[in-house]
Amino acid sequence: MTVDRRENINIASLQMDIKWGDIKENLISIDSYFETSPHADIYLLPETFATGFVTNIDILTEVATQRNVEKILDALKRWSATKKAWVGGTVFVPNEDRYRNRFFMIGPTGETISYDKRHLFGIAGELDSFDGGVSRVIIKIKGWSLLLAVCYDLRFPVWLRQQPIKGKHEYDGILVPANWPESRQNAWETLIKARAIENQCYVTGVNRIGIDGFESNHIGGSLTIGPKGDTLSEAQHSKPGWIVTTFDALHLSAVRKRYPFIDDADSFTLQ
Repeated sequence: MTVDRRENINIASLQMDIKWGDIKENLISIDSYFETSPHADIYLLPETFATGFVTNIDILTEVATQRNVEKILDALKRWSATKKAWVGGTVFVPNEDRYRNRFFMIGPTGETISYDKRHLFGIAGELDSFDGGVSRVIIKIKGWSLLLAVCYDLRFPVWLRQQPIKGKHEYDGILVPANWPESRQNAWETLIKARAIENQCYVTGVNRIGIDGFESNHIGGSLTIGPKGDTLSEAQHSKPGWIVTTFDALHLSAVRKRYPFIDDADSFTLQ
């Protein structure tokens, strides 16, 4: 993709606490954040922004109903329409007798694109009741190709690896909502940087703060890494609010031209 097909875009990430299993209060909280949100083309919310990572089956069956999913999607559509921008985050959705952790991206005219989290976090019970996705999803926004990923996906570089198409990069950035705990904060920061460097792209990760229902603490550290591995923005630990980063089209093209590593990449097939 040539630079003249891409416009600079602004990504706003909301670092926030999430009340465990309380959809109403979480949506009200996000409403208040949007009242003072900065200008952006894309607004990213943390993983399971409306419920928290409620994999306990008793709470899960109560909150992850189709009616609640529709309520959450209505909120995403309202924020998107109000801001005239894309808004995204993940939602637990029922899928027959099990569930999916689904990353929804809602566009300003109501268009909906979704990706089901591929890698399920067994330590917190996600494997017990959820099925993983089978397909990668790349969304197009203002000339940018953006790969969707969720939290634990960061640990699996093959799944996120660029697959060159006729000598060109497959995507230009990765968007990653997460609930990544403080105990593994170093891994969060290191893996985001690694994915940006090895794929010569921007990576934005938005993480929650606060203590969840498993008594795990989260300090956020939401950040964006550039295609050379440079930190472009990073939220203060445990501080709620928005951070904004610009994905710069000229810079991305210049890095790729100066360091044409994609020409030396191995071809492979995902299974």
